Amino acid sequence: MKRLLINTALLMLLVGTFSSCKKKLEDDYLNPELTTTGSLSKLFSGMFMNKRIHPSYWDYYTFVMPTTAAFTQLTALVPGNQMYVPNTSYTEGRWTDFYNGSVDAGQDYNYSGPGILNSYREMQTSLGALSASQQQQQQVFLKCAQVLVYDQTAQLIDLWGDIPFSQASSLNADRTIKPAPFDDAAALYDTLISGLKDLNTYFDTVTVVSSVSSELTKADLMYAGNISYWQRYANSLRLRLLMRISNVSESKAQTAITTMLSDAATYPMIDDNTENATFKMSPTAVRSDLRDVFTDFGYAPDYLLNTVMVANSDPRTAVIFDANKINGYKGVPYNVTNTEYEAGGYATYDSATFYYNYNVPGVMFTAAEVSFLKAEAGERWGVGSAQTSYETGINQSIGFWYGINQSRILRDGTPTQWPVETSPTAAAITTYLAMPAIAYSGTTTEKLNKIYLQKWVNFSVLQAGQAWAELRRTDYPVLSFATAGNSTASAPPVRLLYPSTEKLYNTANYNSVSAKDTRDTKIFWDVK
Repeated sequence: MKRLLINTALLMLLVGTFSSCKKKLEDDYLNPELTTTGSLSKLFSGMFMNKRIHPSYWDYYTFVMPTTAAFTQLTALVPGNQMYVPNTSYTEGRWTDFYNGSVDAGQDYNYSGPGILNSYREMQTSLGALSASQQQQQQVFLKCAQVLVYDQTAQLIDLWGDIPFSQASSLNADRTIKPAPFDDAAALYDTLISGLKDLNTYFDTVTVVSSVSSELTKADLMYAGNISYWQRYANSLRLRLLMRISNVSESKAQTAITTMLSDAATYPMIDDNTENATFKMSPTAVRSDLRDVFTDFGYAPDYLLNTVMVANSDPRTAVIFDANKINGYKGVPYNVTNTEYEAGGYATYDSATFYYNYNVPGVMFTAAEVSFLKAEAGERWGVGSAQTSYETGINQSIGFWYGINQSRILRDGTPTQWPVETSPTAAAITTYLAMPAIAYSGTTTEKLNKIYLQKWVNFSVLQAGQAWAELRRTDYPVLSFATAGNSTASAPPVRLLYPSTEKLYNTANYNSVSAKDTRDTKIFWDVK
């Protein structure tokens, strides 16, 4: 863990100046790499530059596509004995980026950026150094950052289980280096859920003074200082985490979720795509450039494309996938052979939406996910109208995906033959909602499975981590996986193994959790 205690804020001072292509970022945003003080606003802005928050080439190529997306059949895996064995250096990179991030002299945000937890600890330290009145005014930066930190912390738990948190990044907190113990995953989830409730109260009552408001507007690269949107994000995240634990702590989850959904005025959530927690690109400074990712990992998986979408005339098909010129919408079967895979002829992810789009957003939370969570609560516990929430979620998901396609900014040198797609008509969506496999009908189990399926489709590769977590929690959709010729890894794992650096540098604390460090040890909420 000592390696994870590197002071990111101090490291960033060594970076130097940006190249000319970064000038726009310097002008528009408060750049954390150019500050010599622990500015709360600059540290907050820096969090968005973490390559696991915005869609960077490195994250998608080394982690998302070959790991979380592949294990959820959101992309096709190349057959092989190691197909279910994640590259440990790449998974360690995902771990490290949460804590201390990485720095390179050129500051290419496809490859480097500040750590999430280290930046947050530095913000806590900087806030503590201010006067009482200054703390009261500046605290809003820390509170907004806390939502991001809690979201990322939950994601790390969902990947590994117990993680160092409460005492991690001590160098940024108290300027001392000490190995950090692993927090119990279930207890840490409770801490996050409780903290998000407190954040709702804070955002509901805070008054931001004009001078701070102006600074926050510039520093907040996602919501431009809109506190009500941060409140919605916090409550939506709390809803996600409560539902995530609902199979292991149903009474706790049901009580809290019922309270939230029964009082929308007190607990507002992301209810519209205009409120989505997404980090959109700035093409002259930070831009998604995922062409090479989708060149190598872009084949459409058979079950998602053919069984779920094409068979039901899903309106999203046109903006998520491109048909093959010869074989049309043909996805890669789960049991494809190497010869068949290499022969090609399969549909791919959409050119305008993914391959050539500089404006693929970093997605934290969408209105559609909130609606599907509400639908599950409605079906399981009778909170609100499950059918209304389900159908609203599908409408929001269609709007979300068409919005990405229609806001695409073509990559340099891209031919202009990629027109934006026209949104489907209300009549077309109504027809889709009436399809037998989609219509909200059947037994409770069948209805819940339809909710889970639509949430999986909506997540797609842009939220593959959430898709993998929900697949393990719900065991739906029921996916068939080829058996790899590897006696120790014949199927996808249910968690990732801890980085080797934890064993080396945080030995005593790692030993306390080493018995759980197997690919078959389920995360605490995975009880089905």
